[in-house]
Amino acid sequence: MNVRTRLTVAGLATLLSVGGFGLALAPSASAEGACTGWRSIQTSGNATGLKYRECDRYSGSRTQTKAQLYLWDNKHDGKIAQAYTATGSNINGEWRESWYRYYGWGNESKHSPLIDTGWHKGHDVHVRLKAVVG
Repeated sequence: MNVRTRLTVAGLATLLSVGGFGLALAPSASAEGACTGWRSIQTSGNATGLKYRECDRYSGSRTQTKAQLYLWDNKHDGKIAQAYTATGSNINGEWRESWYRYYGWGNESKHSPLIDTGWHKGHDVHVRLKAVVG
């Protein structure tokens, strides 16, 4: 590629990002990845709650995903918030799990610290919330 072509490509990228259009390319292979907005789940009567987001990063054909979440226990009832998180992929309509873990939180005065599941193989994250006896 000659110098003029490189400058034109760099100029176009700058123009698109400065102009508010952004580049509609796949997320970069950075360590941070790209994350969704925060989503919330609550159990009946708001006894427990969960706020989470999914992050993905790509490197060639390799995809990794993770969840970041906060848990709440809002009711003094002897139960705690329990989140089930799993990573994996939907292949031909079938869920294939690559990793899972349960997280619990029972402090009614504050939410949990940020829980970061770490990067795992897959394209998708499943998150479920239950109130269980602690």
